[in-house]
Amino acid sequence: MHERVLKEIELVRVKYCSLHYGEKLDWVLIPDYPLPRNQYNKSQIKLLFLIPSGYPNTGPDNFFVEADLRLVNGGMPLSLNLGAQSSNGIAPIQGDWAWFSWHPKLWRPADNIEAGDNLLSFLRGVSMCLRGEDNP
Repeated sequence: MHERVLKEIELVRVKYCSLHYGEKLDWVLIPDYPLPRNQYNKSQIKLLFLIPSGYPNTGPDNFFVEADLRLVNGGMPLSLNLGAQSSNGIAPIQGDWAWFSWHPKLWRPADNIEAGDNLLSFLRGVSMCLRGEDNP
């Protein structure tokens, strides 16, 4: 699993070059994740997600963001929950976190990383969630 996760992290790093990850390859942090224009009170956020122990057969689920994220109108985004404890576990990095209850509808990894779901496709779904679109 470790070799695959490292390859996937490098695939993600092509798009998000500032990412960090845990020594045990159990989380990824993107410190400057871009947000959709004119939708939130920020243009970018810290985004953190856990890599489950059963990965890749079990895909990531939920993701953490900075707790002060709000919609442009000051409202709370749908599916955002305050706190560092998500339904999948606690944020492994200290901070003032909130988490989106967001779950990919389907998760289909393949032996060939780019032929199936991977960490980058998970992030595409996260982007759809943040835009308020239905996930694939």
